[in-house]
Amino acid sequence: MCFVLGLGCAQGQEAQPAPQQTAPASPQQTAPSSSSAGTSSSSQALDITETGRRITGGLTLSVLGFNLVPGSTSTVNNSSTVSTQAQTKGESPRIGYGLTGQVRITGHFAVDLSAVYRRIGYQFTNTIATTTTTVLNGTVNSTTATTDTHQDVHARLLYIPVVLRYYSGSRRPNGPRWFVEAGGAWLWASGIRTSTDTTDAAGVNTCCSFTPVSPAHNSAVGMVAGAGLQFIDAFGIHVVPEVRYTRWIDQVFNNSTTHTFQNQLEAVISLTY
Repeated sequence: MCFVLGLGCAQGQEAQPAPQQTAPASPQQTAPSSSSAGTSSSSQALDITETGRRITGGLTLSVLGFNLVPGSTSTVNNSSTVSTQAQTKGESPRIGYGLTGQVRITGHFAVDLSAVYRRIGYQFTNTIATTTTTVLNGTVNSTTATTDTHQDVHARLLYIPVVLRYYSGSRRPNGPRWFVEAGGAWLWASGIRTSTDTTDAAGVNTCCSFTPVSPAHNSAVGMVAGAGLQFIDAFGIHVVPEVRYTRWIDQVFNNSTTHTFQNQLEAVISLTY
């Protein structure tokens, strides 16, 4: 019996599994982690080049640096006794507002289109002075009589610039970026309103005629250049301040001392989403 019990114990010990040992990881087994790190780095590189939505749109506000119709005065001596003075005073608001939209072509290039509403106005006065000389008892007396014609003119303008923008790269995702732009612009004048009154030599005022003045050009084209910055906040709103210059080839008003300013400088800020 002792022999049988000893044999059973020996068989039970042989049936227990031997403890497993962990072998060191081979170079082939560590390769996938390196691949994962490479994929992560690639994803970060893609994020850094991200510049926001491909198509954005919103509101734009423009403030002009110069009056659309600058003031000017001119005097012409028609004869020794008659002279004519023409004077223009600009009365155009410098603030314009409207809509803007942008289509991103690549990471660096985009096309921007805006439509800005403005108002333009001026006052024009034409004064004819006539000098009459009389001799009484050897004394020479000169009397000057004037006739004034005054015009008050206002109109609406639609300013549409189309530019191609080049954006810089960003050092962090959706970070601030500078840009430069160039393109063309179109201007349309409508709703011209004119009030004309006359004051004769006796001081009698005749008011009013409402026949609108005829512009030199109802529309004008120009060349545009500018530069600015783009900021994108945490909600995806694009804040775009810029400075833009437009050189107009044609003039809406061009008569006597009244000329539409051909060099347009403006500060613009846009909010788009």
